Amino acid sequence: MLQTFPVQDLRQISARLHDEFSGLSPRRVERCVTDTWHCAEHLGITVTPHLVERVAREHLEAMVNSVPPSAVRRAARRSGTTLFTGHRAVPEPR
Repeated sequence: MLQTFPVQDLRQISARLHDEFSGLSPRRVERCVTDTWHCAEHLGITVTPHLVERVAREHLEAMVNSVPPSAVRRAARRSGTTLFTGHRAVPEPR
């Protein structure tokens, strides 16, 4: 059975998460919260604002922490740092 969700709860959750993940657009955070609600609802889970906030936070954190490998390599080349340690590359003695 489809549940209706309180729009005010979703707005509050989105606002809190956007404060936490300010590097993401408000629309992206809002979409993540709404998708999380709908996904839990689709799976037949009892949807609560607390559940939605926890799951959406995990998803947003994963989005922020995931960087395509090609972007990491480009950034390392531009900054002169090694790929894995983030420290400047030091030539080995000869």
